[in-house]
Amino acid sequence: MSKRFERLGAEVARTQDESLDDPRRRARVRRRLLDPAPPTRPPSRAWRPALALTVVVATAIAALTLWPSAMKPIAYRVDAGEESSALNRLIAAPDNRPLPLRFTDGASVHLMPGTRASVAELTPVGATLQLERGVATVSVKHRETTRWSVRAGPFLVRVTGTRFRVGWSPQERAFDLEVFEGEVRVSGPDTPEQAVGGGAALRVVPRLEIEADPSDPNLAPSSARGEREATSERARPLDIRPRTSGSRRPARYLELDLPPKKPASVEGSVAPGRPPEPATKAPDAQAENENERELETPKTERTPEPWEAFFARGSYELALVELSPEEIERALWQADANDLMELGAAARHVRDRRAAYIYSVIRSRFGGTEAAADAAFMLARMYFHSGAPQTAATWLETYLREQPDGRFAREAAGRLVEARAQAEDDTRARAAAERYLERYPDGPHAALARSVLK
Repeated sequence: MSKRFERLGAEVARTQDESLDDPRRRARVRRRLLDPAPPTRPPSRAWRPALALTVVVATAIAALTLWPSAMKPIAYRVDAGEESSALNRLIAAPDNRPLPLRFTDGASVHLMPGTRASVAELTPVGATLQLERGVATVSVKHRETTRWSVRAGPFLVRVTGTRFRVGWSPQERAFDLEVFEGEVRVSGPDTPEQAVGGGAALRVVPRLEIEADPSDPNLAPSSARGEREATSERARPLDIRPRTSGSRRPARYLELDLPPKKPASVEGSVAPGRPPEPATKAPDAQAENENERELETPKTERTPEPWEAFFARGSYELALVELSPEEIERALWQADANDLMELGAAARHVRDRRAAYIYSVIRSRFGGTEAAADAAFMLARMYFHSGAPQTAATWLETYLREQPDGRFAREAAGRLVEARAQAEDDTRARAAAERYLERYPDGPHAALARSVLK
C-alpha cells in the first residue's frame, strides 16, 4: 500500500513540475497567490425589465380606474337639496333671504334675494353660471385647471380662482362687478376684455337723460344732450375723502342701480280701488282647518342672525369688520332701512368699499321711500368726492326728483351746480345755477351759482 502512495506522490510532483516549467502558467499562479480574492461578477440586471413592466401595468390600471372620475363633470346642490347635474333649470332665490349653491369642486354661489340664475354648463374643471337678473356672490377655489365663468346679460366673467360679486339688471342693461380677492377677466359690448383684480370694480350702466317731473319746473331737462350713451370703465375703489384740489377731469365711474323688487303676486284679481272681499269657507271646511291647526307641531323659535346683535348695539363699524361676507349679505337683505342707512354711513366713515353697494341695496329694497332718496344723495356725495362729478350729478338729480322738498334738497341743488361745473358741462351748469338762485337766492352755493352765470 505504501508503494502505491509513493508512486502517486511522485506522479503529482512530476505534474506540478511540468506545469511550473511553463512561464505563462507560473505567472498565472503568481497572480493568484498575490491576489487571492476571486473576481466578483457584476450583478444580474435581468430583473429590471420585469420591474419596469410591473410599473407600467400598475400605472395603466390606476389611470383606467381614475379616468371615469377625473372626466366626470362636477355637480351642485341648491341650498340643502339633493346633488344635481341639471342644466338650464331656473333657480330663483326667495325675496327674504339669499340662496346658496354649492358645487362639488368646492366653489360656491350665493344668490341674493330675488335673484334668478341657472347653471348653463358643467365640466370636470368648472361650470358656467347664467345670471338672469339680480346679484350673486361667487367664490371659486384656485387650481391650475379651473375653468369657471359667469354670464350676466351680454357680459362674460372668466374665473380661475377668486371671490367676487356680480350683478345684472336687464331692465336697465346695467352690469356691476366687484372683486374681493384674486382676479377675473371681463368682456362685453363696448368693453374689451380686461383684468379686474381684488379691490377693484367694473360698472357698466346706460346713462339716460333724466325726465323732468311735470310738477317740478326746476327739474326741466337740458336739451344739450338728449341722446342715450353707454359708458364702461374699469374703476378703482371709491375714495370718499373730501376733495382738496381744484376741478379735474371727471372719472367715469358708473354705478349699478338695481330696480325695486316687484311685490309678490296675489292669487286672484281685484278691481282698482276696490278692497278684496274676504273669502268665505263652508262650516265643515272651517272646522277641518281648525282641527288641522290644533294638530300642527309648534314652530321652534327663530335663531337670531349674527348681525342683529351688532345692529341692536349700534356697532355698525364693528359689524363691517367682524361679520363674514355672507353674514353681511344676509343683513343687507333682511335689516330695515334705518339700520342699513347707518351701516352705509359707517362704511363711508371707515372707507369701506362696500358703501356704494349698501346704498344700492337700499334703493333696490325700499324704492320710492325717503330712505331710497337719501341713499341716492349719499351715492352722489361719494361719487363727487371720488372724482366722478357727472355720475354724482345724475344721483343728485335723482334725489331732487324723488324728494324735491327733502332734508337734503338745498344741498343737493347746490352740489348739482358744482358737479356740472366740474364736469365742464356748461349748459347744464347754467341751468342748475338758475334753478338754485330762483329757489335759494341766499343759499350757501349762491356765490358759485352767480359765478357760473357770468
